[in-house]
Amino acid sequence: MKKEDIKKSEILYNPVSTGFKEKNLNLIAKKIREKGIIPNFEKSMYEGHLIELVKEKDDYNTLILTLGGDGTVSEAYKAYNKINQKGLYAHVPTGTTNDMAKNFSVKYKDADKITEDILNGEISLFDSYKMNDEIVSYTSVFGYLAHVPYVTKKEMKKYLGHKGYILSAFPYIIKKPEKYLVEYETDNIKGTTNCILGAVTNSKGFAGIDLYNDIKLNDEKIELLLIKELNANLIMDLTKDYLRNDIDLKKYKDYLIMDSSKNIRLTFKERYPKFNFDNDGEKSNQILTYGLDTVNYSPAKQIKVLKRKE
Repeated sequence: MKKEDIKKSEILYNPVSTGFKEKNLNLIAKKIREKGIIPNFEKSMYEGHLIELVKEKDDYNTLILTLGGDGTVSEAYKAYNKINQKGLYAHVPTGTTNDMAKNFSVKYKDADKITEDILNGEISLFDSYKMNDEIVSYTSVFGYLAHVPYVTKKEMKKYLGHKGYILSAFPYIIKKPEKYLVEYETDNIKGTTNCILGAVTNSKGFAGIDLYNDIKLNDEKIELLLIKELNANLIMDLTKDYLRNDIDLKKYKDYLIMDSSKNIRLTFKERYPKFNFDNDGEKSNQILTYGLDTVNYSPAKQIKVLKRKE
Protein backbone atom coordinates (compact mmCIF):
# COMPACT_ATOMS: atom_id res chain seq x y z
CA MET A 1 0.00 0.00 0.00
CA LYS A 2 1.26 3.46 -0.95
CA LYS A 3 0.64 6.68 0.95
CA GLU A 4 -1.37 7.98 -2.01
CA ASP A 5 -3.79 5.04 -1.65
CA ILE A 6 -5.16 6.26 1.69
CA LYS A 7 -8.87 7.05 1.36
CA LYS A 8 -10.00 7.01 4.98
CA SER A 9 -8.50 7.39 8.42
CA GLU A 10 -9.72 5.70 11.58
CA ILE A 11 -8.73 7.91 14.54
CA LEU A 12 -8.70 5.81 17.71
CA TYR A 13 -8.17 7.83 20.87
CA ASN A 14 -7.66 7.21 24.57
CA PRO A 15 -9.65 9.98 26.32
CA VAL A 16 -7.91 9.46 29.69
CA SER A 17 -4.32 9.81 28.44
CA THR A 18 -2.58 12.65 30.25
CA GLY A 19 -2.14 14.98 27.29
CA PHE A 20 -5.41 14.33 25.48
CA LYS A 21 -7.54 17.37 24.60
CA GLU A 22 -10.97 17.14 22.99
CA LYS A 23 -10.22 20.10 20.71
CA ASN A 24 -7.39 18.11 19.10
CA LEU A 25 -9.92 15.88 17.36
CA ASN A 26 -11.30 18.77 15.28
CA LEU A 27 -7.79 19.99 14.43
CA ILE A 28 -6.75 16.51 13.33
CA ALA A 29 -9.92 16.04 11.28
CA LYS A 30 -9.27 19.33 9.47
CA LYS A 31 -5.73 18.26 8.48
CA ILE A 32 -6.96 14.88 7.29
CA ARG A 33 -9.81 16.35 5.20
CA GLU A 34 -7.36 18.75 3.56
CA LYS A 35 -5.68 15.67 2.09
CA GLY A 36 -8.97 14.40 0.70
CA ILE A 37 -9.14 11.63 3.31
CA ILE A 38 -12.34 10.79 5.20
CA PRO A 39 -11.85 10.78 9.02
CA ASN A 40 -13.77 8.62 11.46
CA PHE A 41 -13.40 8.72 15.25
CA GLU A 42 -13.63 5.90 17.78
CA LYS A 43 -13.06 6.15 21.54
CA SER A 44 -11.10 3.49 23.42
CA MET A 45 -13.37 2.75 26.39
CA TYR A 46 -11.36 0.29 28.49
CA GLU A 47 -8.03 -1.52 28.73
CA GLY A 48 -7.65 -3.78 25.71
CA HIS A 49 -10.43 -2.07 23.74
CA LEU A 50 -7.98 -0.54 21.29
CA ILE A 51 -6.77 -4.04 20.37
CA GLU A 52 -10.30 -4.87 19.29
CA LEU A 53 -10.70 -1.57 17.43
CA VAL A 54 -7.48 -1.95 15.43
CA LYS A 55 -8.40 -5.50 14.42
CA GLU A 56 -11.84 -4.28 13.34
CA LYS A 57 -10.78 -1.10 11.54
CA ASP A 58 -7.63 -2.25 9.72
CA ASP A 59 -8.36 -2.35 5.99
CA TYR A 60 -6.92 -1.58 2.60
CA ASN A 61 -6.64 2.14 1.81
CA THR A 62 -6.98 2.91 5.54
CA LEU A 63 -4.71 4.79 7.92
CA ILE A 64 -5.25 3.94 11.57
CA LEU A 65 -4.15 6.90 13.69
CA THR A 66 -4.00 6.46 17.47
CA LEU A 67 -3.95 9.16 20.13
CA GLY A 68 -2.65 8.12 23.53
CA GLY A 69 0.46 7.15 25.43
CA ASP A 70 2.95 4.35 24.94
CA GLY A 71 0.41 1.86 26.27
CA THR A 72 -1.84 2.79 23.36
CA VAL A 73 0.93 1.95 20.89
CA SER A 74 1.48 -1.31 22.77
CA GLU A 75 -2.17 -2.28 22.28
CA ALA A 76 -1.97 -1.41 18.58
CA TYR A 77 1.10 -3.62 18.16
CA LYS A 78 -0.64 -6.47 19.97
CA ALA A 79 -3.55 -6.14 17.53
CA TYR A 80 -1.35 -6.12 14.44
CA ASN A 81 0.37 -9.27 15.66
CA LYS A 82 -3.00 -11.02 15.60
CA ILE A 83 -3.89 -10.09 12.00
CA ASN A 84 -2.36 -9.71 8.53
CA GLN A 85 -2.01 -5.93 8.38
CA LYS A 86 -3.73 -4.37 5.37
CA GLY A 87 -3.48 -0.63 5.97
CA LEU A 88 -1.00 1.73 7.62
CA TYR A 89 -0.50 2.76 11.24
CA ALA A 90 0.46 6.14 12.75
CA HIS A 91 0.50 7.63 16.23
CA VAL A 92 0.01 11.03 17.87
CA PRO A 93 1.50 10.90 21.40
CA THR A 94 -0.71 12.28 24.18
CA GLY A 95 0.71 10.32 27.14
CA THR A 96 3.13 11.18 29.94
CA THR A 97 6.64 10.11 28.92
CA ASN A 98 5.81 9.36 25.27
CA ASP A 99 8.95 7.31 24.65
CA MET A 100 7.58 6.13 21.31
CA ALA A 101 7.40 9.74 20.11
CA LYS A 102 11.16 9.64 19.51
CA ASN A 103 10.83 6.45 17.50
CA PHE A 104 8.10 8.00 15.36
CA SER A 105 10.31 11.10 14.88
CA VAL A 106 7.65 13.41 16.34
CA LYS A 107 8.87 16.99 16.25
CA TYR A 108 5.97 19.02 17.64
CA LYS A 109 3.64 18.90 20.65
CA ASP A 110 0.64 20.21 18.70
CA ALA A 111 -1.58 17.36 17.51
CA ASP A 112 -2.46 19.04 14.20
CA LYS A 113 1.20 19.69 13.34
CA ILE A 114 2.09 16.10 14.22
CA THR A 115 -0.74 14.89 11.98
CA GLU A 116 0.42 17.12 9.13
CA ASP A 117 3.94 15.70 9.44
CA ILE A 118 2.51 12.18 9.36
CA LEU A 119 0.44 12.82 6.24
CA ASN A 120 3.47 14.33 4.51
CA GLY A 121 5.70 11.58 5.86
CA GLU A 122 7.09 8.26 4.73
CA ILE A 123 6.17 4.60 5.11
CA SER A 124 8.49 2.51 7.22
CA LEU A 125 8.58 -0.82 9.04
CA PHE A 126 8.94 -1.06 12.81
CA ASP A 127 9.87 -4.24 14.64
CA SER A 128 7.84 -5.72 17.44
CA TYR A 129 9.08 -8.57 19.60
CA LYS A 130 7.97 -11.21 22.06
CA MET A 131 8.76 -11.72 25.74
CA ASN A 132 7.91 -15.42 25.87
CA ASP A 133 4.40 -15.19 24.37
CA GLU A 134 3.69 -11.53 25.26
CA ILE A 135 4.01 -8.93 22.48
CA VAL A 136 6.18 -5.89 23.26
CA SER A 137 6.44 -2.77 21.14
CA TYR A 138 9.49 -1.03 22.53
CA THR A 139 10.63 -1.87 26.08
CA SER A 140 10.68 -4.66 28.66
CA VAL A 141 12.36 -3.75 31.96
CA PHE A 142 12.93 -5.30 35.39
CA GLY A 143 14.66 -4.26 38.59
CA TYR A 144 15.53 -0.88 40.07
CA LEU A 145 12.69 1.66 39.49
CA ALA A 146 11.38 -0.38 36.53
CA HIS A 147 7.92 -0.73 38.07
CA VAL A 148 7.41 3.00 38.69
CA PRO A 149 5.42 3.69 35.46
CA TYR A 150 2.73 1.15 36.26
CA VAL A 151 2.48 1.74 40.03
CA THR A 152 2.10 5.51 39.57
CA LYS A 153 -1.57 6.39 39.96
CA LYS A 154 -3.37 7.59 36.86
CA GLU A 155 -4.44 10.76 38.66
CA MET A 156 -0.79 11.64 39.33
CA LYS A 157 0.08 11.08 35.67
CA LYS A 158 -2.88 13.17 34.55
CA TYR A 159 -2.24 16.20 36.73
CA LEU A 160 1.51 16.05 37.42
CA GLY A 161 2.87 14.45 34.26
CA HIS A 162 6.47 13.25 34.58
CA LYS A 163 6.69 14.74 38.10
CA GLY A 164 4.17 12.11 39.16
CA TYR A 165 6.66 9.42 38.25
CA ILE A 166 9.38 11.14 40.24
CA LEU A 167 7.16 11.33 43.34
CA SER A 168 6.27 7.66 43.01
CA ALA A 169 9.92 6.73 42.50
CA PHE A 170 11.24 8.60 45.55
CA PRO A 171 10.53 5.87 48.17
CA TYR A 172 12.45 3.40 46.01
CA ILE A 173 15.30 5.78 45.09
CA ILE A 174 16.33 6.11 48.75
CA LYS A 175 16.44 2.33 49.22
CA LYS A 176 19.38 0.13 48.31
CA PRO A 177 18.67 -1.62 44.99
CA GLU A 178 18.10 -5.35 45.07
CA LYS A 179 20.57 -7.52 43.16
CA TYR A 180 19.58 -10.27 40.74
CA LEU A 181 21.89 -13.05 39.60
CA VAL A 182 21.06 -13.40 35.93
CA GLU A 183 22.37 -15.82 33.33
CA TYR A 184 22.21 -14.08 29.94
CA GLU A 185 22.63 -15.45 26.43
CA THR A 186 22.32 -13.71 23.08
CA ASP A 187 23.39 -14.62 19.56
CA ASN A 188 26.78 -13.06 20.38
CA ILE A 189 27.55 -13.30 24.09
CA LYS A 190 26.68 -15.30 27.18
CA GLY A 191 27.57 -15.22 30.87
CA THR A 192 26.27 -14.68 34.39
CA THR A 193 26.22 -11.44 36.33
CA ASN A 194 24.64 -9.67 39.27
CA CYS A 195 22.55 -6.72 38.12
CA ILE A 196 20.17 -4.18 39.62
CA LEU A 197 18.35 -3.28 36.40
CA GLY A 198 17.80 -5.04 33.09
CA ALA A 199 16.12 -3.91 29.88
CA VAL A 200 15.42 -5.43 26.50
CA THR A 201 14.35 -2.70 24.09
CA ASN A 202 13.69 -1.71 20.50
CA SER A 203 13.72 2.01 21.05
CA LYS A 204 15.85 5.13 21.12
CA GLY A 205 15.18 5.29 24.85
CA PHE A 206 12.77 4.47 27.64
CA ALA A 207 11.43 5.99 30.89
CA GLY A 208 11.75 9.40 29.25
CA ILE A 209 15.51 8.94 28.85
CA ASP A 210 17.37 9.14 25.53
CA LEU A 211 19.79 6.19 25.41
CA TYR A 212 20.37 5.13 21.81
CA ASN A 213 20.54 7.42 18.81
CA ASP A 214 22.02 5.09 16.22
CA ILE A 215 19.92 1.94 16.50
CA LYS A 216 17.73 0.64 13.67
CA LEU A 217 14.11 0.01 14.52
CA ASN A 218 13.50 -2.44 11.68
CA ASP A 219 16.50 -4.80 11.70
CA GLU A 220 14.71 -7.48 13.78
CA LYS A 221 17.30 -6.98 16.51
CA ILE A 222 16.70 -5.90 20.10
CA GLU A 223 19.02 -4.26 22.60
CA LEU A 224 20.10 -5.90 25.84
CA LEU A 225 21.15 -3.66 28.73
CA LEU A 226 22.11 -5.03 32.14
CA ILE A 227 23.30 -2.62 34.82
CA LYS A 228 25.60 -4.42 37.24
CA GLU A 229 25.95 -3.68 40.92
CA LEU A 230 26.93 -0.06 41.58
CA ASN A 231 28.36 1.62 44.65
CA ALA A 232 26.46 4.35 46.50
CA ASN A 233 28.17 7.25 44.71
CA LEU A 234 27.50 5.78 41.28
CA ILE A 235 23.86 5.14 42.18
CA MET A 236 23.49 8.79 43.14
CA ASP A 237 25.16 9.90 39.90
CA LEU A 238 22.89 7.61 37.89
CA THR A 239 19.79 8.87 39.70
CA LYS A 240 20.78 12.50 39.08
CA ASP A 241 21.38 11.77 35.40
CA TYR A 242 18.02 9.99 35.22
CA LEU A 243 16.16 12.95 36.71
CA ARG A 244 17.93 15.30 34.25
CA ASN A 245 17.33 12.98 31.29
CA ASP A 246 21.07 13.06 30.67
CA ILE A 247 22.28 9.48 30.86
CA ASP A 248 25.36 8.73 28.78
CA LEU A 249 25.88 4.97 28.67
CA LYS A 250 29.55 5.40 27.78
CA LYS A 251 30.05 7.03 31.16
CA TYR A 252 28.98 3.78 32.85
CA LYS A 253 30.35 1.22 30.36
CA ASP A 254 32.40 -0.57 33.04
CA TYR A 255 29.16 -1.30 34.89
CA LEU A 256 27.07 -2.44 31.93
CA ILE A 257 26.52 -5.47 29.76
CA MET A 258 25.19 -4.51 26.35
CA ASP A 259 24.46 -6.30 23.10
CA SER A 260 22.27 -6.11 20.01
CA SER A 261 20.81 -9.45 19.03
CA LYS A 262 17.89 -11.21 17.39
CA ASN A 263 17.38 -13.52 20.34
CA ILE A 264 17.94 -12.88 24.06
CA ARG A 265 17.54 -15.32 26.93
CA LEU A 266 17.55 -14.34 30.62
CA THR A 267 17.45 -16.86 33.47
CA PHE A 268 17.16 -15.80 37.11
CA LYS A 269 19.34 -18.02 39.28
CA GLU A 270 18.61 -17.08 42.90
CA ARG A 271 16.04 -14.31 43.29
CA TYR A 272 13.15 -13.22 41.10
CA PRO A 273 12.15 -9.58 40.59
CA LYS A 274 9.89 -8.34 43.38
CA PHE A 275 7.71 -6.51 40.87
CA ASN A 276 6.50 -7.76 37.50
CA PHE A 277 8.42 -6.68 34.42
CA ASP A 278 7.38 -3.33 32.96
CA ASN A 279 6.43 -3.90 29.32
CA ASP A 280 5.73 -0.69 27.39
CA GLY A 281 4.98 1.16 30.62
CA GLU A 282 2.43 -1.43 31.76
CA LYS A 283 2.55 -4.36 34.17
CA SER A 284 3.58 -7.54 32.36
CA ASN A 285 1.55 -10.71 32.82
CA GLN A 286 4.76 -12.76 33.01
CA ILE A 287 5.34 -13.99 36.57
CA LEU A 288 8.70 -15.55 37.40
CA THR A 289 8.70 -18.41 39.90
CA TYR A 290 10.66 -21.58 40.54
CA GLY A 291 10.64 -23.62 37.34
CA LEU A 292 9.40 -20.62 35.34
CA ASP A 293 12.48 -18.48 35.77
CA THR A 294 13.57 -17.98 32.15
CA VAL A 295 12.51 -15.20 29.79
CA ASN A 296 13.04 -15.54 26.05
CA TYR A 297 12.93 -12.57 23.68
CA SER A 298 12.54 -13.05 19.92
CA PRO A 299 11.25 -11.14 16.86
CA ALA A 300 7.53 -10.80 16.21
CA LYS A 301 5.75 -9.09 13.29
CA GLN A 302 6.93 -5.91 11.63
CA ILE A 303 4.37 -3.09 11.62
CA LYS A 304 3.83 -0.83 8.58
CA VAL A 305 3.82 2.74 9.86
CA LEU A 306 3.45 6.21 8.39
CA LYS A 307 5.72 8.68 10.16
CA ARG A 308 7.40 12.05 9.77
CA LYS A 309 10.33 12.15 7.39
CA GLU A 310 13.62 12.40 9.25
